[in-house]
Amino acid sequence: MSLIARRSFIASWPVIAGLMLPGSAAALAPTVFAAPIRLQGNRVWLDVSVEGLPPEPFILDTGTTESLISDSWANSVKLRERGASIIGGLGGVERTSVLRVEDVVIGGTFRIPYMEFHGTKSVVDSRTRGLIGAPLFTDMDSDLDFVANQWRIYPDGRSERPGMYLIPQSYMPRRASYGLTTPVQIGDFSGRFLIDTGAPRNILLDGKAARDIGWWDSERPYVPVRASGFGKGSLRTRMFRADKVLLHKFAFPRALVTLAEPGPRNGNFDNVEGLVGLDMIRHFHLSTDPKRKQLWMAPNGLDFAGTERYPMSGLWLDRKGTRIVIEDVGNGSPAKDAGLQPGDTLVGVEWNAMLRRLGGKPGDQVAFDYERDGKRGHAQFNLKPYL
Repeated sequence: MSLIARRSFIASWPVIAGLMLPGSAAALAPTVFAAPIRLQGNRVWLDVSVEGLPPEPFILDTGTTESLISDSWANSVKLRERGASIIGGLGGVERTSVLRVEDVVIGGTFRIPYMEFHGTKSVVDSRTRGLIGAPLFTDMDSDLDFVANQWRIYPDGRSERPGMYLIPQSYMPRRASYGLTTPVQIGDFSGRFLIDTGAPRNILLDGKAARDIGWWDSERPYVPVRASGFGKGSLRTRMFRADKVLLHKFAFPRALVTLAEPGPRNGNFDNVEGLVGLDMIRHFHLSTDPKRKQLWMAPNGLDFAGTERYPMSGLWLDRKGTRIVIEDVGNGSPAKDAGLQPGDTLVGVEWNAMLRRLGGKPGDQVAFDYERDGKRGHAQFNLKPYL
């Protein structure tokens, strides 16, 4: 789901329409493999073939150091399990199988003799066979170019990056590889955030950072949502609109920001304060220099105006046995204006039908009965974008 709107880069920052290959002549250019990518459904998709099988859709996920593969698909094509491991994500921890997969071809262009994948039941999107983790992007000179729809890999190294900006201290050790980070400032709050192409939204602050920014229990309007990722669980979060977000020196006016519920254990990350998701990343060219441990970025000029989406009722519902109960009501929302409160129990509604109604378009009317303290009431409101 796309969450960009009513924001733009500061005009003083020049835009690079497309990254040029280094070198002034083809004879001087280094070896480069250009793997096609595509932005769909707020994922970076690419085709990957393994062990001579036909190409299948995978997701590029710079937020994880492990590459993952669907357990059910791996079993169906008889990929061989070599061991087991335990890995974790926003949804908790999971025991995974470990598979040594041979003859991996990225985008029909770049061949890897073998890769280690973790077999999992928690692949984040039912349309994908797995995730390609950060090490391929951070350990080789690479460009991620959303204008040309290419992930370019330079096995012999890459030369200068004219027009791009160096992100300070961007390489962060993570297990046996590296993650990519960037400084982020939101009002008086600042911290380092992991660049995560596998996260579909803008900015996610973990529980410690959410406590520090101080918005959770404020009167600011918010949308109650759940954040999910690897693992079976999810994280209680609230989405707010910031006056401005600075990603390094690049400004996003009125950007949406998601906060995990404040607390020492709520979605906290090692050595970073949160995640920068694809909704922001897609506005940039990215280029890595593993030898110098450097990340370079530049605005790419792509326009995603009018694509912002978020739930417009302000309700978060939960099922408790056979009952449907309101868990949270966002400040400033149509549901709040209608007088609904956490703990109200919906009457005479079916779960999936209600979710469809709450996910309607602006102006759609939602009406239902509810019970509070043994008394029945009636709520009626119209969906609207209220942040």
